[in-house]
Amino acid sequence: MADNVTPPPAVISKGRAVAVLALVILLSEAGTFEITMVYPALPDIAAEFRTLNTAWVASIITLAGATVMPLVGKAADKWGKKRIILLLGLVFLAGSVICALAPNFTVLMLGRALQGCLVGIISLSYSLVRDIMPRAFVPVALGAVVTGIGMAAVAGPFVAGWLIDNHGVEGVFWFLALYAAVLLPLYAFVIPESTVRVDRPVDYVGTLLLGPGIGLLLLGITQGNAWGWSAGSTLAFLLLGLAMLIGFVAWERVCEHPLISLDILLGRRFGPTVLAVACVSYMMNAHALISPTMLRTPEGVPGLSYGAGLSATELAVWTCPLGITAMFVGPLGGWLTTRIGARNVLIAGGLCYLLVMFLGSQLFTVQWQIGLLALVGGFANGFLHSSNANLLQDSLPPSQNAVGNSIGGMTTLLAAGIATALTGVIMSDHVLTVDAATSSVVYADSALTHAYAYAAVVGVVGIAIALLMKHGRAPARGGLTEPAEGLSPLDAPVPAKGAAG
Repeated sequence: MADNVTPPPAVISKGRAVAVLALVILLSEAGTFEITMVYPALPDIAAEFRTLNTAWVASIITLAGATVMPLVGKAADKWGKKRIILLLGLVFLAGSVICALAPNFTVLMLGRALQGCLVGIISLSYSLVRDIMPRAFVPVALGAVVTGIGMAAVAGPFVAGWLIDNHGVEGVFWFLALYAAVLLPLYAFVIPESTVRVDRPVDYVGTLLLGPGIGLLLLGITQGNAWGWSAGSTLAFLLLGLAMLIGFVAWERVCEHPLISLDILLGRRFGPTVLAVACVSYMMNAHALISPTMLRTPEGVPGLSYGAGLSATELAVWTCPLGITAMFVGPLGGWLTTRIGARNVLIAGGLCYLLVMFLGSQLFTVQWQIGLLALVGGFANGFLHSSNANLLQDSLPPSQNAVGNSIGGMTTLLAAGIATALTGVIMSDHVLTVDAATSSVVYADSALTHAYAYAAVVGVVGIAIALLMKHGRAPARGGLTEPAEGLSPLDAPVPAKGAAG
């Protein structure tokens, strides 16, 4: 039978919309806090648990999130987006408590994996906002959700620094647990549930191929440097992950109730959007890796023209204009999508990131120069996320919305893993010295300039795709209706086999 899709009404008034949106943003920040607050604690985690494998504290979040996101998206379409967000919040709360009480590194990894289930909250929040907000308010609201990313990027390192200095690593995880414990009841009471439901059987085969396939591919990419790119384990994970993704596409072609219609996934709206955004976000993730290296390297090292010798707290102070700017540019970008189209906002974000790549390659070490670099990065960040959110909503009908957003989020995670891995490979080819006592690496100037240059090339590809694609040229309209009006046969959802008409 055909999908039974309940249409989304205007659930809340404009007056209530601001309060609801603020709460959506606050809970969405938890998905960013679990990264920005834990990264500064990695040296302390290494000392407390006596391990050299602290990279897994970061990697397991991405792997767990990417693995569960397809199932989460489909569950949200079937049982309600708010209900699934609350369930993920409870899993995150349990994971935070486990991390805070962890007696060993293995238990800590279990807790971090549970926390990682909340990584996809941003994508689900996009879907929920689309369903419950007045339609005219949706594009700006989607841009405002990006504010959560900016606020967490600013506050996370400062709060984490104070907690680590005064309460140890456990303080960070207790804060995250308390944050979720306070917000979840408010979220349950204040936020209305989406009325959109898709009465379609869950494609368990497709889910098991897509999520774990992305997870295995990410594992091979993120660990390739450590294991060796020609090592059997690396090649096994890469090939198996790729094979599962190929199997996913083949299965979706014959499945009666596919996880997502291939005509949407590979269509002229969704496909180019996720590809363009992935290429532009490559620059964002490359800069996030290069910038701390540039600024935390001691100054005055012979043979280097960079290095400011900043502490972690000083780094947060120097670079905070990025997060502050993104907080305001996100809603601005959402508003601009209703005037000039989301595609043009994405192009503006890509051009800003190209400027970041150029300025970063100048190897700045003066605070006002770094502030300028962070300011431009804030515009780039806000425009990228707000345009991405609106481009995705305008490429997905309600019946495919949550799972489509989840797949878009998975693509972003994959782009982040690739950017981090390849940037690390490029930099490792230009090592100046290695401290025999601490194993700390000092990179030559060329490591940073080459890494920025390669990232710029990938970014140019993303901008070129955005320039060529027709999707997003018209003002954003807050999402497609069901059926997908105005779509070509390549973009329209495929009815289930046996559907009438």
